[in-house]
Amino acid sequence: MKKTLSAGLLTAALVLAFLSVPRDSASRSFFTTHCECSAPDGSCSVNITCQGGCQSWCDNDDDCWADCSGFYGILGLETNIEIVDGTYSQLTAKLADISGRDISFSPAHGEDPKSRVIANLALKKMPLWKALALLSDRGDVRIGGKDFSSLRRLRKALLAGKRVNFGVKNTSVNTLVTDLAGLTGLPLRIVSGSPMALANFEAREATLEEIIKKIGDETGTRVELDPE
Repeated sequence: MKKTLSAGLLTAALVLAFLSVPRDSASRSFFTTHCECSAPDGSCSVNITCQGGCQSWCDNDDDCWADCSGFYGILGLETNIEIVDGTYSQLTAKLADISGRDISFSPAHGEDPKSRVIANLALKKMPLWKALALLSDRGDVRIGGKDFSSLRRLRKALLAGKRVNFGVKNTSVNTLVTDLAGLTGLPLRIVSGSPMALANFEAREATLEEIIKKIGDETGTRVELDPE
């Protein structure tokens, strides 16, 4: 009887110990994922491990990106910034605050003091992508330590219908569509199915249109351009 009681108490203690672990900590340990891909022409490869979902994009000409799901969505965030008689360092600091990522800028003519000065700048409801593109036209921009110009080439390739290698793991359709919209600039929306359905698939040498279709095929949802 004592042994049975002791065993029962031990089991109860273990259950309580498990339940006392913070839910976010438990979820991170159970949903660590790994994504990787290589460019069709073999020019680059990339991989990442995330505590949650992840995505990888690989295009020709050394344009490979991998990040935790949710990163690409921040590229669609609105920026409202006004700078008078300031510097590009002030601008990148504000953009970093908005994005939650380190952003650096090196002007094309770095030795010219004027290249680091902003006389007057007003960004009104401008997507973060456009703000970064504005900087990129004037020099080297890095977000999270990665070359933003490579991301611009990836967008261009996707919108041109070029074939890329893509992979996604443990990512809700809602997050994936938000990321796609941020990456491509397209007004995408989920028109049917569960937004919380998880996407886990790879698409090799696929166009953007084929990737969007595969999202639906793999998750039982339908994604299309928002006519508005």
